[in-house]
Amino acid sequence: MKFSDLLKIIWNNMWKRRTRTIFTMTGVIIGCLAVFIISSITNGFEKYLTTEMERLMDTSVITIYPNWNAQEDTSKKNKKEEDSSKTVLNEKNIKELEKIDFITEIIPMRYAYAPITVNKTESYGRFLAKDNFEPKDGKLLYGRYPRKKSREIILGYELAKELLGYTWETKLEDDSVLEELVGKKIRVGGEQIGEDEKSNMITTKKFSCKIVGISSKTSGFDQNVIETSSKFVDDIIKSNPNNEGDALNKMLNNYESIQVRVDDKSKIGEYEAYIKELGYETSSYKEFENQTNSMIKTISLVLGSLAGISLLVAALGITNTMDMAIYERNKEIGIIKVIGGSLNDVRKIFVGEACAIAVTGGIISIVLGIIIDIIINNVAGTITKSMFGVPITT
Repeated sequence: MKFSDLLKIIWNNMWKRRTRTIFTMTGVIIGCLAVFIISSITNGFEKYLTTEMERLMDTSVITIYPNWNAQEDTSKKNKKEEDSSKTVLNEKNIKELEKIDFITEIIPMRYAYAPITVNKTESYGRFLAKDNFEPKDGKLLYGRYPRKKSREIILGYELAKELLGYTWETKLEDDSVLEELVGKKIRVGGEQIGEDEKSNMITTKKFSCKIVGISSKTSGFDQNVIETSSKFVDDIIKSNPNNEGDALNKMLNNYESIQVRVDDKSKIGEYEAYIKELGYETSSYKEFENQTNSMIKTISLVLGSLAGISLLVAALGITNTMDMAIYERNKEIGIIKVIGGSLNDVRKIFVGEACAIAVTGGIISIVLGIIIDIIINNVAGTITKSMFGVPITT
């Protein structure tokens, strides 16, 4: 039998019983569309999360912490052993990190905590000590950088919103409303921390400082941090009467964490492993990315399995249709044999019909999938942009 004759017979037989063919093909289309749409949605969320991580986090930064596990046994160690176990972060650690080739920048993180008040609006501030304000730190929405050893501050974007009465979930249509905070005075301190022997309230010292800048909302996870000079942070720490002796010295000379910027963010996993070998605890966007990808893969596997069931049902539908066709077309099979056709020719016809239904249904589902994908991108992109500020597209 010629191949062209085979194709003609297959095509005619398919549409001779068009109702059965259409229903069988619909099962294939639904199964393929389910897989296509689920894959598109999960890919869209993965791309959205990756974009958000790059927007909210500096993907070239590794945050280094003291080795908390080693701190459990510090009481049994002498001074030299304690330093080598990386249980604290200080200038010695900075010098050690400066010798590592792939580290391009080191940012020590030291904080002070105190209540703040602006225009009768109260909040609690986390003050970050920082003296090297450079343009590459970037993302300053309004104002300028503080001068060294001054009591000038930069408010984080979310904290600035809070001081103006907005909640964190509120999306500002115009960020210019935050500019009114620049130049205002802010009261820091005055926190009640206990009572003296005469039952008089003990409070921390009060300071007055000036807001000189507002960081943008793309400045990362420090949107609630107040950046200021190291001297002002030291003053806030010293203003608390409870901070004294060794505890005060540690607060003034040790860092809560150290951020390091690396030369190649694609190798951040290798760099992080190297730093851990030195005895530090670390975190980076890579850890969050791995957790996110693992979660997405699990969801994709579950949803993909459900979509796979649709494909399995479609395959069983094709098998059932072909099985019934064989019993219904005994006369046609006999005629083919009489005119010289072989069992192999009969087999080709029925297998060809099954393949034609599957392929045609697959092609239609691809076309419909592309159309649905475009619709999802336009509709979902508009909705998610209004909700989250960033469009989620497949």
